[in-house]
Amino acid sequence: MAFIPGEGVDSMLNTKDLVITLLKERKYDEIAEMVAGDRTKIRYLRRLLYEPGTLLCWRAIEAMGVVAGRLAEEDPQAVRLILRNLLWAINEESGGIGWASVEAMGEIVARRPDLYGDYASIILFHVEEEMLRRGVMWAAGQIARVSPDLVRRYIPMLVPYVDDPDPVVRGYTLRFLGMMGEKLDSGQYGYLLQDTSTVPVYGSGEIRQLTVAELAAGVIEKIAEPGCLCAGVK
Repeated sequence: MAFIPGEGVDSMLNTKDLVITLLKERKYDEIAEMVAGDRTKIRYLRRLLYEPGTLLCWRAIEAMGVVAGRLAEEDPQAVRLILRNLLWAINEESGGIGWASVEAMGEIVARRPDLYGDYASIILFHVEEEMLRRGVMWAAGQIARVSPDLVRRYIPMLVPYVDDPDPVVRGYTLRFLGMMGEKLDSGQYGYLLQDTSTVPVYGSGEIRQLTVAELAAGVIEKIAEPGCLCAGVK
C-alpha cells in the first residue's frame, strides 16, 4: 500500500470505505467533488477497475466518467493525464493489464467527446488484442451513444466481431451496431437471432444478463441489396 504524505493508514482505509459506499449509492457527484479537492483520491476508483465483472467495477467505470467531466471544467489537461495513465495501464510493458481501463477510457470520452474525442481511435485500435476486446467493444458502444460520428468510420473494422468466439464480444459488437443504427443482413447473420449465449450488460446502475439474440434483435433484418453486409457502411 503506497503512502501519501499527510494521509495515514486509518485515513486511507476510511477514504476507501467512503468511496465504496458512495459507489453503492451511486453518488458520483460526491466522488467527483472529493477527487476535485484531492486528485490523488482517484486511485480508489482505479483500484476497482482490477475487479472486472463486479457491480462495483462497473460503477467505478461510470464514476470515472463523472469525475472526468467535473475535472474537465477546471483543468482539461488533468483528464488527459488520467487518460494517459489508463492507456499505460493496458499496455503489456506496464507490468500488467488494467482490466477495465479500456471501459473507463470509453466512459471519459463519452462524457466529453468534444475534448477527448481523439482518444476514440486509440481505444478502437486495441480491438485486435483479445484480452482487451470486450472493453473496446463496450467503449465503442458508449461513445456511439453520444457521439456516433466519432466512431462511424470504424464500423467496417468492427462488424466482423459479431462472429467472435467470445459471446460477450459478439453481444457488445451488436450493441455498438444498434447504437449506431446499423443493420446486418438476416441472410448472412440471421443465426445470431438464435444465439442464446448470455452477455452482462450494465445500465442504470445494475447488471442485466441479456442474450446475444436479444442484442441482435434490433440489428438483424432483411436487406434488399444482394451481398450487403451492413446497411449504411461506406
